[in-house]
Amino acid sequence: MIIFRNNIPVLLLSILFLFSCRKDNDTPDTPVTNRLTILFEQSVDTVPLQPDTLIYINAAGNNYKVTDLQYFISDITFYPKSGEEQTIKSHDGIHYIDLRLPDTFVWTPADIIPEGEYDSVSFIFGISEEKNISNRFPNPPERDMAWPDILGGGYHYMKLNMMWRNEPSANPMPFMFHLGIGQTYSGTTHDPDSITGYVQNYFKVKLPVTMVIPAGTPQKIILSMDLNKWFGPVEIFDFADYPMMIMQDQAAMESGCRNGKHAFSVRVK
Repeated sequence: MIIFRNNIPVLLLSILFLFSCRKDNDTPDTPVTNRLTILFEQSVDTVPLQPDTLIYINAAGNNYKVTDLQYFISDITFYPKSGEEQTIKSHDGIHYIDLRLPDTFVWTPADIIPEGEYDSVSFIFGISEEKNISNRFPNPPERDMAWPDILGGGYHYMKLNMMWRNEPSANPMPFMFHLGIGQTYSGTTHDPDSITGYVQNYFKVKLPVTMVIPAGTPQKIILSMDLNKWFGPVEIFDFADYPMMIMQDQAAMESGCRNGKHAFSVRVK
């Protein structure tokens, strides 16, 4: 017992030495990482969207409500004031947003954005031709965005389903504003057997934004889509001009896309 007590100081010193060595040598240097969270908003005339409420009026005077909204945003790219542009590559750079699935409003990709000052951001609305491949999404909900193979295949860029009316006393009618690959036809009818070619309707949007990413600091940006801007004022889009839908009508989809390029805004949270 005397020997044991006499050696307690030596034992304590040994433990402290081992602990200090483990702390200094066994803990690797943690790399500085910059994670970015992207939040997606939907609005009408800058006011947050209220689904299933017949309170909205577009530039053509159509009274409407939104029943479903699903769309893809892809290839989000950040442009620094100096250096190389940074494109999100997680999940092949494709993100799905669904009005009925609030979890899809938030995306924190695994990509690391280098420290620095950024002055603009761009993205593809929809999916580019090289990535828009049939059967790439085996599971719902993305799977249910499939675009018919006979019409070009791949996936819808957007499904915007609405109910609308021209007059307050009229019964609401369905309208399906669906965007995807367009078609050219040999005749005057939209018969799939007369398709002569396909048109890629996805488009790129680039927006100014002031964003500074300091080392190791999480950042959030908000990408907002104003639904009313799909219907004007660049081109007045009147629901009455189309029979309940625009699918297979390339002129209608082109008109919608020309407006849609002005439907987005971005800000830093």
